Amino acid sequence: MGHTRFLDKTLLSITRLAEQSLFSEVSAQRRGLLQSLDVRTKLFTLLFLLVVISLLRTPLAIWLMYGLSLVLAALSRVPLRFFLKRVWLFVPLFSAAIVLPALLNVITPGDSVLVILRLDSPHTWGPYSIPAEIAITRQGLQGGIVFISRVAASVSFAVLFTLTSKWSDIFAGLRSLFVPRMFVMTLSLTYRYLFVFLRQIQDMYRGRKSRTIRSISSAADRNWTASRIGVSFKRSVRMSEDIYHAMISRGFQGEFPVSRRFRARARDYAWLVTNCGFGVIIVLLERSLL
Repeated sequence: MGHTRFLDKTLLSITRLAEQSLFSEVSAQRRGLLQSLDVRTKLFTLLFLLVVISLLRTPLAIWLMYGLSLVLAALSRVPLRFFLKRVWLFVPLFSAAIVLPALLNVITPGDSVLVILRLDSPHTWGPYSIPAEIAITRQGLQGGIVFISRVAASVSFAVLFTLTSKWSDIFAGLRSLFVPRMFVMTLSLTYRYLFVFLRQIQDMYRGRKSRTIRSISSAADRNWTASRIGVSFKRSVRMSEDIYHAMISRGFQGEFPVSRRFRARARDYAWLVTNCGFGVIIVLLERSLL
């Protein structure tokens, strides 16, 4: 019954995704430091901190920024275990595909640290060459550590921003900062109807399972999964057309009305000045110590 367990795990993963999104809304409603700030202030701060992280060159400085994200998460009453889980489930998957090849002297020449494979002789194909010894280099390790550190710090601040902000406020804040309305509208509709499709997938699986009275082969299971992917795609296309026609019939003219009105307060200005000062100081301090 391995194929049944596979589908059960798939359904469980979909449910967990919806639960995590619901939990994000719960975190945004808590009384914490970041929750009390204007969403436009948090947007500007996020972009500024991402620029600061990209300018840093040493792992120590980057991990100092990562430590700042942990402190902000604690002050915003975001459970650290949940926060770390959200960040580090993404970082290894994204960075491994890029970092692992860059560790080798085939991509990053330098001083060998660990020999992985020895060939009879070097090989050359046009502009590409493979040395006789394929090894991990010191320069590759240094670059990989810096890259992973930057990804971890950047993802941490991005996740912290989404956990402490309501999605409706984020979309309204993007429009107030003059982000193109087509981009904001597409992002908003994607978020709104993502859970509709998740529920459809759950209903299709439950309907099939409720009508199954005997075990099914793995091949038939895979065929059913592939066919449901096609059905989901057709439904998404049909639903997008229906939604657009419904919007037009209700007077849609290319702009969502923003019911939320933002107002910056003294704490928002203090937050901006503090973060900008901290970012400039850490960049200048790192440059002076190099």
